Amino acid sequence: MTKCWLLLLMFLLPAAHAMSSHPDDLRALRVFAGSLDGGGPLLRAAWSGASCCGWEGVGCDGDNGRVTVLRLPGYGLAGPIPGASLASLLQLEELFLGFNSFTGSIPEALYSLAGLRKLSLESNELSGELSPRLRELKNLTFLDFSVNHFFGDLPDVFGDITSLDYLVAHSNGFSGSLPPSLSSLSSLRELNLRNNSLSGSIARVDFSSMPLLALVDFAANNLSGHLPESLVGCSALKSLSLANNHLIGTIPTWIGELDNLCCLDLSNNSLVGEVPKGLTCLKGLATIDRSASMAFTNMPLYVKRNRRALQQQQPNVISGGNNTVRSGGGNVLSGDNNTVISGNNNTLSGTNNTVVSGSNNVLTGSNHVVSGSNNVVSDTSHVVNGSNNTVSGNNNTVSGSNHVVSGNNKVVTGG
Repeated sequence: MTKCWLLLLMFLLPAAHAMSSHPDDLRALRVFAGSLDGGGPLLRAAWSGASCCGWEGVGCDGDNGRVTVLRLPGYGLAGPIPGASLASLLQLEELFLGFNSFTGSIPEALYSLAGLRKLSLESNELSGELSPRLRELKNLTFLDFSVNHFFGDLPDVFGDITSLDYLVAHSNGFSGSLPPSLSSLSSLRELNLRNNSLSGSIARVDFSSMPLLALVDFAANNLSGHLPESLVGCSALKSLSLANNHLIGTIPTWIGELDNLCCLDLSNNSLVGEVPKGLTCLKGLATIDRSASMAFTNMPLYVKRNRRALQQQQPNVISGGNNTVRSGGGNVLSGDNNTVISGNNNTLSGTNNTVVSGSNNVLTGSNHVVSGSNNVVSDTSHVVNGSNNTVSGNNNTVSGSNHVVSGNNKVVTGG
């Protein structure tokens, strides 16, 4: 009987040891929870007992009881991040504090966590500039600063964090140029910097050493230059969004070589030229859907959204949004949603004007539909047919030739 008890104790003791926590980490987590506002009292109530390894959101090394994981997303935690207590978790590898209400800047003490592999602070109220000490977190593979109030330059430190495969910092106030050290991230799979105030040349990042890259999102910044040719080597690329920047030049043919591409948005730039035929052969690109929520942007829709439409024999000058020249050259369009279906040297300004056919028409105002040649139309809501008409006023319907019409709500026919 005594031997049985001894065997039972020998079996249970290692298991009990595996569930115990290191006293320094237990103390550090109690200080951490005691420093929190918002959902802090609820967390303190949930964290009870002599071992923190069984606490909600806490993971430990089974051999030494050291805390390696702290996951507390969406707990309603508020106040500054208690950096000193977190820095006492000497073997911490994963820290997830997203979707809370933390304020202030990232505490300097966090940069001493040399073993940290995953850091997520997304969707808080954090602010301030990122410290160059970010380079001390050399083992990071996952970094998410998105949806906060960070500002200033992105520190050029990524040459020291080359294991990163996920870098997300969208929806902040970052400004300045893209850090060239981003080019060193050869393991990167996702790079999302959309909705900031980044400026300068997009070519400051060389993508040629990123064979695993599946997503690039630089939309809604102030980046300039041509589409970077270094993207051609990113054979795994599935999603590319560079919308709402200041990119220039043509749409390069090499985009058609990205066989895995299923989402492409280049809208609201200053690109010119024809859409490469190779793009229409990409099987992953979705069929056109004009709803605003459509995830995929196919090329005909893209052309309409750009500030410059298809270039013909003579360059068309187009500004505003959603203007289209389907055929013809030398047309000048400004405003929004204007269309020249055919013809040359037409001048359109205002909104929703359409030249169905003809040349040398001048339209100002809104909602005109014009066919024929040499018409001069102003104000709103006219329908004009024929040639050499001069029309002013509102809601006139004109057909025939050589009329001069002024006033409101007239219907004129004849020659």
